[in-house]
Amino acid sequence: MADTILILGNGFDLAMGRKTSYKDFLEFADKLFVERDYQLDGFLKKHQIDIEKYKDNLYLRYIRENRTTLGENWSNLEIMISQLAEAIDFFRLNSDKLYHKSGDLYPKYVDRFHKMMNEEGNSASKIFIGTIFFKLYNSSGWDKLERELALSELNNLFINHLDLLTELLEIYLSYRDYIDFEVEQIIPSETALDAIDGISDASVISFNYTHTPNKLYKIPLEKTHFIHGEINLERPDYEINTMVFGIEDKANEINSDLIPYQKFYQRVVKETGNMYEKFFINKVNRSIVTLISKNIIIFGHSVDPLDKEIFQKCFQLTYHRKYNYRFIFTYYDDSTKRSIIKNLVIILGKDRLVELTGQRKVVFVQSQDAAGMAEVLL
Repeated sequence: MADTILILGNGFDLAMGRKTSYKDFLEFADKLFVERDYQLDGFLKKHQIDIEKYKDNLYLRYIRENRTTLGENWSNLEIMISQLAEAIDFFRLNSDKLYHKSGDLYPKYVDRFHKMMNEEGNSASKIFIGTIFFKLYNSSGWDKLERELALSELNNLFINHLDLLTELLEIYLSYRDYIDFEVEQIIPSETALDAIDGISDASVISFNYTHTPNKLYKIPLEKTHFIHGEINLERPDYEINTMVFGIEDKANEINSDLIPYQKFYQRVVKETGNMYEKFFINKVNRSIVTLISKNIIIFGHSVDPLDKEIFQKCFQLTYHRKYNYRFIFTYYDDSTKRSIIKNLVIILGKDRLVELTGQRKVVFVQSQDAAGMAEVLL
């Protein structure tokens, strides 16, 4: 009998029939001020949620203006946040690209500004940031500030709107929990996970904010580590929202202007911790005096390099253990499998991945193939 560690991404919630995709969230945000059904109205009133402050979110505005060029995965949203943060930092370091020597702002001259930015990388984000700065320059009193202070105020505005976007996401996912588990009372869908005996005893490393494993498989919340925090509209006012919603740090040096956007900083501030490391500790089966094996099953996660630090740590935690272990990566289709393998190469390196697959320490199973899962479980 082996222990089970589940590493879950949003694909797990989707496999359970839940509307938790990036597209679902955007549709909710688009309709929030246009059409709301009685269930949503009742939910908002019950939790005393004032939605007015979410009405003109700058990130949602950028998405609406650039929807045709943005992808439809959560990772694309994180990339978008990163691009906007980097655009603000670009103007902080190159304010002459924003301020004209005449005293005007370049975005006032639309065609000229667009041409200038199109010669730079990340042009769409820079055009958007410059345009927002121009529109708010006088009304926000930034025209009375030194350049550095004015751009700092712009940065603070986008940090605030990222917090509001995170709050709105918490509202949406909490509403989906209410609909799925209280109103419709959904049950687990058939997946490869059906092959796991005693799944309720599993430990969970969740990249999701939702409580789906607890609601559907009765896995205790105490055995679940929410890497990026969790939804909780019931928390007291003195407790912070623990949801981490931002970008990965790309450099060893810390940029103080970008740090509030970064996941590692948010993890520290929101104290999400590293409890998941305990899941990898040696456990002994005392009846036969042997170490208990571990099946480490990744379900519904693309293994995107945005989360590489966590995956690298999970592999490191098994390197010097004496128990037998196996990483089982589930995939939706062949395209997804190729993408996971590509991402594992980035995370582990080619040689290490070839070594682990040759040792059957890393295997792949189609996400609906319960029989295939049963064959590879230790």
